[in-house]
Amino acid sequence: MKRKKIDHIRILAILTIFCAISYFYANIFAPRLIPKLLRIGSLRRPMTILILGTDITFDAVTGEPIPEINGRTDTILLMRIDPMRYKMYLLSIPRDSLVDIPGFGWQKINAAHVFGGVGLTEKTIEKLTGIKADYFIKVNPYASIKLVDLLGGINVYIDKDMYYVDRAQNLNIDLKQGWHKLAGKQAEGYIRFRHDFLGDIGRIGRQQNLLQTVFRSFTRPSNLLKAPYAFNIARRYIQTDLPLLKIIRLANFARMLSPSDVLTFTASGETGLHPTAGAIWQLDHQSLRKIAQDHF
Repeated sequence: MKRKKIDHIRILAILTIFCAISYFYANIFAPRLIPKLLRIGSLRRPMTILILGTDITFDAVTGEPIPEINGRTDTILLMRIDPMRYKMYLLSIPRDSLVDIPGFGWQKINAAHVFGGVGLTEKTIEKLTGIKADYFIKVNPYASIKLVDLLGGINVYIDKDMYYVDRAQNLNIDLKQGWHKLAGKQAEGYIRFRHDFLGDIGRIGRQQNLLQTVFRSFTRPSNLLKAPYAFNIARRYIQTDLPLLKIIRLANFARMLSPSDVLTFTASGETGLHPTAGAIWQLDHQSLRKIAQDHF
């Protein structure tokens, strides 16, 4: 009788260990297999995040960056997270879009950050789209360089030769068509190049592609050990009002997504000229409102 009791305890212990190992394995390699009620540290409610990528102003004489000057926004991206549907929606707004900036009138949207930082940019986006962001992430150009280098480079298909030199922006782009493993500085050139007939619209596509590639790379189990180093890079080059707990939950949620779960949009329109703003992107407001209503 006593022997049977011991066997039961052993079997229970083995099952407990097996379940713990299975849970740990699933949490690392296949987190989507874990029932929602048993998940730890994952998002449960939708959220919208405004992501801004700023340029850097360099001193014309010394060539050194001037950190105290608010740069223009090279990247303006609204990210909608829907954990119930396992979806992420990305809406890019071209930097040359003509908008009504509160208090400053009709200007290119990338000037909002120069006039009033993140706060004014958020107000401008909300006035334009009707979407109020819950949080923001502002990314310094050096962040993408450091993160890509931390990953050991990323594999990207370059659809055309890209060559452009701009000493004022510290850009020296020289990329050839085809598959390449890009280091950090090359990746920066890839997402900032816009000197072809597609201009800013082509660059937005490359930005979305790079963002998804970096996202997927960091969610691979082999790269999870690099998370502390990525966190140190983020502290130096990224500003956000996202609480740390939500950042962890967002990262865990991103690991559950497949490429088909990420839907990307670009605010459509056409090129034009404005008396004071110069060459602009004239937005299709009806199309923009439909995207906002359907997915945000």
